[in-house]
Amino acid sequence: MSGVLFLLILGGAIFLFMNVQSSNRKKQANVDEAKFLVSLLAKVAKSDGRVSELEARLITQVLDDLSQKVSGVSGVREYLKEVYNSQKENVDNAYETARNYKRTFNLNYDTCVARLTFFLNLAYIDGEFNKSEQDVIRNIAYGFGIDKETLDEIIFKFDSFYGSRFGADHDEMSQENDAFEVLGLSKNASLDEVKARYKELVRQYHPDILMGRGESKEVIERSTKKLQEINEAYGRLKEKFGV
Repeated sequence: MSGVLFLLILGGAIFLFMNVQSSNRKKQANVDEAKFLVSLLAKVAKSDGRVSELEARLITQVLDDLSQKVSGVSGVREYLKEVYNSQKENVDNAYETARNYKRTFNLNYDTCVARLTFFLNLAYIDGEFNKSEQDVIRNIAYGFGIDKETLDEIIFKFDSFYGSRFGADHDEMSQENDAFEVLGLSKNASLDEVKARYKELVRQYHPDILMGRGESKEVIERSTKKLQEINEAYGRLKEKFGV
């Protein structure tokens, strides 16, 4: 495992659903929702008693992206970092936090599943989904009103997908060639070409963007899987170029 699956959520992924408007009331609503997201993010990241390097990098990127998304609110980056630091010390109230989030913003079922998927990607980022992480994810799911059958189905899909990724046995050259192929580039492509193509594909396949367009659940699921492949390929090529 190349250790780059955190790229799945970069580029403001989870925050694209937030319709930032100019009114102060809307800005405050965005900050309030971000507070819930960061709180739950903290509980998942710290559920196993530690925050890995990959998780720390992801959290930093998420906070940066969110700060840009709600620009115009003074000190929002520092505020959300304080929220993260305080909430990571209490993983026992994940159920209540998720339930309050759902009630406050009247989240529908599909939106709750999408949020849970975001947190599951974080839980799987280091290649294992341990008992502590499972407990927190389950509490978040139940707080969102997601039933056990649906949750087990989602986790099964994650286990199947990530298990095949972590267990893949390809030599380094084969992985590089596969990565160029996934991005639709020649093996002689430059780093700038790789970066440009990656940004283009993220816009094309990002589930939050597709969700905003009203695409079906099936299309979003296929696109999510494709984006995972794209992100892994991009990560391998960044390593190849020494970035």
